[in-house]
Amino acid sequence: MQAEIMNLFAIPVTRSVMGRGFTNEEMRCFQDKLQSPVNAISNFSSRDKNVLNDPALAGLKAQLQASLDHYLKTIFNPSNAVSLRVTQSWLTLSRKGESHHSHVHPNSVVSGVVYINVAKDDGINFYRNQDATWFELLREADTYHNAYRYFIPVNAGDIVLFPSNLSHGVREVVEDVERVSLSFNSFFEGELGREEFANSLKISLAT
Repeated sequence: MQAEIMNLFAIPVTRSVMGRGFTNEEMRCFQDKLQSPVNAISNFSSRDKNVLNDPALAGLKAQLQASLDHYLKTIFNPSNAVSLRVTQSWLTLSRKGESHHSHVHPNSVVSGVVYINVAKDDGINFYRNQDATWFELLREADTYHNAYRYFIPVNAGDIVLFPSNLSHGVREVVEDVERVSLSFNSFFEGELGREEFANSLKISLAT
């Protein structure tokens, strides 16, 4: 018997490459903002939660905005006059023995990470929503259909975008390296819905 498997309503995660290195000015900015990081459960983050507003990162912010624009056009393809705009942005620091717990990003539509310094065979884990599974079966092997976790490998300069409600995390750093990444959230700005359906909404984000 032959059966066609159709994967409906896929979760869109994108990985792209900056195509350039980080400038000396950008690297100095990253270092300055991680001088006195705050505890983030199992690793550390910058005190500044709007790092992309720093003038030294204007070029990087423009490149990340272009990535968001491409995601919006490719995934949502809206006819509304709407865009995705960065709301908050912060640096994350993980050293040997540290990790990043599984979590989601509330009050955001699409989240992203750009990798500044990574370990060997580094990456990000994404997790299936286990709350929707009411049974347990032992798997002979992980497949696209049954795996509860997906690992996406990354290199320095990679940009990963994903829906903000998708659970994700980073495994423990086992090498003597300072793993640094810049994360950001985004939200809609502009027009949503339709006036004739009484669901029209106009959103303007503070700059």
